Amino acid sequence: MSSLRRPTWAALLLLTACSMVGTTRAVVYYRRAHKYLAARDYDRAIAYYDTTIAAFSHPLASEVFTDRGEAYFFKGMYERAIADFDTALAILGEEERALADRGETYRRLRQYGKAIPDYGRALALSPKLTWARYGRAQAWQALDSLQRAIADLDTVLMQWNGRPDISKERRLLVARLHR
Repeated sequence: MSSLRRPTWAALLLLTACSMVGTTRAVVYYRRAHKYLAARDYDRAIAYYDTTIAAFSHPLASEVFTDRGEAYFFKGMYERAIADFDTALAILGEEERALADRGETYRRLRQYGKAIPDYGRALALSPKLTWARYGRAQAWQALDSLQRAIADLDTVLMQWNGRPDISKERRLLVARLHR
């Protein structure tokens, strides 16, 4: 899952543009929700995201749904997380963060056939999403597609400066491939 980040200005501007009535309150709720998400208080984060979404009668920035999806993900509520990632993608279309997060959620559910295409589309949009490439490598490994897993791990090693744990994982996969 991506590292938590501050609400983007684009998301805040979209929230502001949605309605002039209650806009300030919605932005405050969105910022509070994000703070609770960063503090790992997922119940409060979800409640504030719900309030932000309910403040408007039409869809908001996909960022709000992606953030709430992350909160559901971290609570282990994977089906709800997928629903929010789907909503984010329906609003914005191809968006690398929602795609990668949905791919990670599918991987956790062991639905590798759904995870790999999401990771692939996210990586096509943003090739430097190293954590998504690592997740895809793990999904390839689970499907016994070891050569593809090794290729992804090679890229991860280059982007993460040869981390020893990834190097060891790659060596084990190569040994398994040659058995």
